[in-house]
Amino acid sequence: MESSTDEETLLSQHETPVKARVLWPAAVLAAVLFTLSAWCGGHWRSMLKDPSKELLELDSSGGSFYSSAGATEITFELSHDRVLKSDIDRVWPNLNVNFDEGSGPVTAQSLSDYTAELLADPSPFGGAKGSVKIPAGQTSSDQLDWGEYVVYTRKQVCYIAALVASGNVAPDYDSGLSRLIPPGKCLDDLYQGGFLRALLGLLASCSVDPSLVGSQGPVLIVAKSTDDLTKAPPLENSNVGLGDVPLRTCRFRDGSQNNAPLSESIPTTPETACKVQDPPVDFMRSGNTLKGQVMVDITAAWIGGYILAHKGCGGFDGGQDERLMTTMPEVMVLSFFMSQKASPIASEGVSLLVPAYVIGARRIFANFDGTSRDIGPAFNQGKPVVYEAAKMISDWVDVQIGQQTAKISASSPFLGFQSINQEAGLANDVPPARLNQNQIQFETSGDYGFENQVKAWYNAVSLEFWHPDVQGVLKTLATSIGTGPWGSGVWWGNSQIFALVAWMGQALAQPSWQGQHPFLDYYIYSSFTENPSNQCLIHSKEDCKKCLETCENAFAGQGTTQRYCCMEPEPWIPSSGLFDGKACIPVNLEDEICGQKGFADVYEHFKGSTVGELWNAVKSAATDIDPKASTLFDAMLPH
Repeated sequence: MESSTDEETLLSQHETPVKARVLWPAAVLAAVLFTLSAWCGGHWRSMLKDPSKELLELDSSGGSFYSSAGATEITFELSHDRVLKSDIDRVWPNLNVNFDEGSGPVTAQSLSDYTAELLADPSPFGGAKGSVKIPAGQTSSDQLDWGEYVVYTRKQVCYIAALVASGNVAPDYDSGLSRLIPPGKCLDDLYQGGFLRALLGLLASCSVDPSLVGSQGPVLIVAKSTDDLTKAPPLENSNVGLGDVPLRTCRFRDGSQNNAPLSESIPTTPETACKVQDPPVDFMRSGNTLKGQVMVDITAAWIGGYILAHKGCGGFDGGQDERLMTTMPEVMVLSFFMSQKASPIASEGVSLLVPAYVIGARRIFANFDGTSRDIGPAFNQGKPVVYEAAKMISDWVDVQIGQQTAKISASSPFLGFQSINQEAGLANDVPPARLNQNQIQFETSGDYGFENQVKAWYNAVSLEFWHPDVQGVLKTLATSIGTGPWGSGVWWGNSQIFALVAWMGQALAQPSWQGQHPFLDYYIYSSFTENPSNQCLIHSKEDCKKCLETCENAFAGQGTTQRYCCMEPEPWIPSSGLFDGKACIPVNLEDEICGQKGFADVYEHFKGSTVGELWNAVKSAATDIDPKASTLFDAMLPH
């Protein structure tokens, strides 16, 4: 994996940072966007008004682009006036979709005609045809500064998607999205056409969206917090109560019967967001109707993972982060279009850095849940199942952005953030890590220590470091935080430790919500798409055994039907994660890895304690532990 700590060394000569060419007018302009053209770096660009002086007016039907920390304009060369029907047929044969809230069926021809109309009209950003606005970008490798946010309308997102899907390029801005779907290079193979297919799914919804007829539609908000772990509160003496976290669990095919309660003290997640019987529902799957449940994405240092590792094109594959880009293409567009520079961590990270929210994005494709059981082959073979119940109008709510009111989809705010164990060295010896028996997993301090994991959760979930306008939006929308095994996916963290990380991080974050107390919905899987059956180890012995027995040893190797991520050696995973060629942890290891105590026991013991007390208990138990002789939970609790 190529990596660099110097962002500039990862840029080719034509990728001069946009921020170097942004200028600002001396005076505040009128209440609508007004552009002043100037020659910068060989290209015409526009310099927008200082956003600190006046927030752009957002009308009730959607509104205008707005960036809280300045913006600049780029221009696509319109070499292609539409997405060709023949190209649509190549990546999505026999396209025929009918959205419940749409104005009619979508075919390859109607979709091609829609993109022609969209690209022929004036830009929804208010400039010349092909013009698009982006944040100015001053403090990070992407265009959105830390602690800031940007507002796009749905029509503007559709416009960006149409520009890229049709093969047009912006000479002065080589975005991650254009690299992900390079013009004309993803058409010869159904699997390789997957990312383009995702954009076509979004455009199909745009083409029949009644909110876009004569209007910009609702808004979407992209926001960033901080990745500075020193801003999080210390743990050792924290007197924040753990009981302040309203915890709920969803046992999603973990060997239990119909999401049985984990304990008498822990309620279950409502059926609107947790349903085991067909059709199943979890926090990521289409059919989730729990409004305001934040969807936590296990990211790298940026959103979208390593889907740029092969230099463009690809399909439904990789881990949770990569797969969500195909099922939620609005997130794909707004994340990868937000950068033309690589992350300081790796050259593949030409995307929005985290922690970051994308608010107002929807599930466009159906059947993706934490198990990846029901989607991969069909999507990659050009037969995707569109979520025809995707909301277009019926889920709108009003939010305040500054002093203005705007409409936004309330379905599932998307929150991506990274566990800090990404480069802890666990990938050099994966099998013990999958059994929660790698000694590195028990480090409590240092760059990859347990303490920093809690701080990472806090930095993302606490409202403290988000822009005040974003705080207000989240208070209006967010009702719960939905997460799976964050930290113990293919970063190979200890599932017991990361269950406690989420609990403590959430407790530290609760005061910032000023009495609202969003639920923590913790989802437990036997067959999560990353590190399958490892999460079983948070259960006490009998439930742990049942969970291991439930894990489905589906095909785990390379190829278009891959269900589980990253089990075989790769450049960034030198060690194989398979057991005798299979993805699930062998059931015959249950007596060696299933402890007497489970998360429910730890919860009962510490629910009346403080974060500091739990932290000190974990730290004490983790010190000098022999992970092959005892689980962390067993070491923490008296037998």
